[in-house]
Amino acid sequence: MKRTITLTTAVTAAVLAFAGCDERVINGEPPKPEYTSPATVLKAVQISFNQRYIDYLKKSLSPEFIFYFDPRDVGASPPGKPGYKIPESWSHDDFTKAANGMLNMAYSISLFVRVGPLHEPGENETTYKAENVTISLLVMVDEVNGFMIDKGFCDFAFEAYYNEQKEKRWRLTGWWDFTSGGYDESAAVAPGSLGKLLALYYRE
Repeated sequence: MKRTITLTTAVTAAVLAFAGCDERVINGEPPKPEYTSPATVLKAVQISFNQRYIDYLKKSLSPEFIFYFDPRDVGASPPGKPGYKIPESWSHDDFTKAANGMLNMAYSISLFVRVGPLHEPGENETTYKAENVTISLLVMVDEVNGFMIDKGFCDFAFEAYYNEQKEKRWRLTGWWDFTSGGYDESAAVAPGSLGKLLALYYRE
């Protein structure tokens, strides 16, 4: 991956910053997302990873959802899994399988998605595309070691739908990963990305 880190004071501060102050667990459950806009959908994704709540992630995704890997990662293998070659994309089931593996196996997860630049779609709009959305992801594999993804960006595609109460809601139809940061020559470590890190936890 991009970087193996030690849990220093700076990293601890980053964990707190990524988690944010709006994700407190109340009565054993994280706050319930509203899915009323593309921005709140991405907030739901953030909460689902930080609070390990797979149901919130599944509700954020269309049944036809597709995750597109960074083109620089296609054909490569995640660290420690030489037998698995990263494909061009994952279906809804493949993506949620990998995400669920991370939620169950990682020591800690801190995801932050910068939704500030997203605007509110018009009343009659039924699709929305958010480009160049930056994310920060810190996944600790134990108390002192982990991986940080903090380069590049992601693109997201959304669709509107109506729930059982006939209320308009939004969900993700596509997620494009462009977070592969390239080689760090000074550290001589392999490039990392969101897709590679998820693939580390994917089980066929």
